[in-house]
Amino acid sequence: MPGRPEEALLHEPLPIFLTIMAVILIAPLLSERVRLPGIIGLIVGGILIGPYGFRLLPNAGIILLFATVGLIYLMFNAGLEIDLGQFNRVRNRSIVFGLLTFFIPLVAGTIFGRVLGFSWLGAILLGSALSSHTLLAFPILTRSGVVLNETVAVTVGATVFTDVSAFLVLAIVTGISGEGGGSVGQVATLVALVIGFAALVLLGLPRLGRFFFRRFHGHSIEFQFVLVALFVTALVAEAIGMHAVVGAFLAGLAVNSTLPRHSQVTYRVLFLGEALFIPAFLIYSGMITDPAAFIGEGDALTIGIGLTVIAYVAKFLAAYITARIFHYSRDEMMTMFGLSQCQAAVTLPTVLVGVEMALFPASVFSGTMLMILATSVTSPLIVQRFARRLTPPAPTLRHDHLFERVLVPVSNPGTQEGLIRLAGILTREKGGTLMPLHIALDTQGQIVGFADQQRLMDAEVFKDADTRIQPLRRVDTSVARGILHSAIEQNASLIVLGWRGKAMFRGSVFGTVLDEVLWNARLPAMVARIGTSLIGLAEVIMVVTADSTAFDFLDEMAEAAMTIADALNAPLVVLVDAAYYERICDELKSLKIEHPYEVHKLDANPTAEIMARVDTQDLVLLSTTGTRQRFQSSLGTLPEQLAAQTTASLLVIHYPATYGEPSP
Repeated sequence: MPGRPEEALLHEPLPIFLTIMAVILIAPLLSERVRLPGIIGLIVGGILIGPYGFRLLPNAGIILLFATVGLIYLMFNAGLEIDLGQFNRVRNRSIVFGLLTFFIPLVAGTIFGRVLGFSWLGAILLGSALSSHTLLAFPILTRSGVVLNETVAVTVGATVFTDVSAFLVLAIVTGISGEGGGSVGQVATLVALVIGFAALVLLGLPRLGRFFFRRFHGHSIEFQFVLVALFVTALVAEAIGMHAVVGAFLAGLAVNSTLPRHSQVTYRVLFLGEALFIPAFLIYSGMITDPAAFIGEGDALTIGIGLTVIAYVAKFLAAYITARIFHYSRDEMMTMFGLSQCQAAVTLPTVLVGVEMALFPASVFSGTMLMILATSVTSPLIVQRFARRLTPPAPTLRHDHLFERVLVPVSNPGTQEGLIRLAGILTREKGGTLMPLHIALDTQGQIVGFADQQRLMDAEVFKDADTRIQPLRRVDTSVARGILHSAIEQNASLIVLGWRGKAMFRGSVFGTVLDEVLWNARLPAMVARIGTSLIGLAEVIMVVTADSTAFDFLDEMAEAAMTIADALNAPLVVLVDAAYYERICDELKSLKIEHPYEVHKLDANPTAEIMARVDTQDLVLLSTTGTRQRFQSSLGTLPEQLAAQTTASLLVIHYPATYGEPSP
């Protein structure tokens, strides 16, 4: 390893933190001015301020803490942002690419180690250091909007395989070279621990999350739970002999299956990592790089060049063979190559262990740093050049306009937070606009509630930077007329109304105001009773009873149900009358959305079957068209019965009979 550099100039926390933030702010801007990825600017900035540059900061203390958290965040974000439906679909392809991108560098690195005169254990460990990869350029894919491309999912999936396999090799080699000789029993125990840990995280953490979120609510509490779960998982991974990044990735997958994809909690978790901790890790990667050691330390330059060539050639061969097998385009192949070539997260600790155990000389560390620096620079360059040419998966939905402009009448944001959060998730899913509306009443010349409007519109629940929000205030002679008039004037695509779960007067369905809006609106309206937390839902259950809707609206309803289930990250279950069964199955299949769903026929006693199926942690979706009479003849008092007998959340979407017809 390089000798200890001179003492750093800055020691106090405040100037150290200021320097880190200044580099995070300035370095990417300067880098992008010369047409280089911002990631490269952060790495170069780390070299300049580090012990081998201007010696402003030591590569320990605060920056080491931030960098460690940043590396954990990098892998956690990768697991959190991938599409799980697509990930499951390409699982076999990920295994193929993982095998190739692991074993080709492993074999090449082992041969190189033997040529250098290393023992078999040292040579195999050197090969394993080359066999993994770090998703350093993943933030570029996020900004380019191509995360959902199949090759990205394949590469991310292969990362799990290579990282776990590389650390298994590390554990086996260290076990054999240490006391005990690495017996078959020790190796089998380690493998069993890894498999058991992965199963525990992927199956247990989502259940724990759902249990927690059902009992505790609030953005801060949910955010804190996710962070605690992340670092506990990473810590346990280290405790059983894996690297923390493997646990972090598994935690990302587990949280991904629990939270709605566009929830505020997800955005806040990702923002914290991308704005602070991941850039700090990139800066640290530069700080520990000593450019002078490449020339002045014996065989370091020769070893570094050899390792770099092997990394490039082996990773390219793996991407090339995979692309030929699965018929990927050149741009997709190069994106896989660029994303998988970077060596950092697993490589660095592996080489450090090898040097400490005298399996190879200290010059290997300096040579490895040259390889890490080279691949850290070229990886984002290649990804930025070729990923922007990728075409994101074409949208399969035909009617994206339902959640484009969502109008939500509110009277008390504090008691309607669940309703507002639901509307926010759906608008974020489609990049739409949330329009909270407060109506002050004009009663015989006196305005009631006007003074409270600004206070209500300034409520904390509406302060969400990730949602496009357009607050609306209106004065009208009745609440219902104010809602209907605002919907027309604002070109709303959907009205979302809160419901307490029972009709207010005999003969009404939901209550006088809701009924008046529902049966007179010229656009779809959704009545919602949010009974439990929207995070960690068990199922979204869509109910289609006999004569509840016209065949012409089945495609709209099926698409709306799939969109809601996908946005809330819960499987879709359709309970449908036999007359609609074939059509619903065809409509859901035609959407080609990789989201789990199942369809069941209702029996002769549909109400009893529905009641037996619904659980407290479900969301029940009913859809209707036409008049109040048609609604009552087909659904009867089913919504009210569900509201009375379960705390499950209920949604009723009503499509007016004239929906879809051109305006006069």
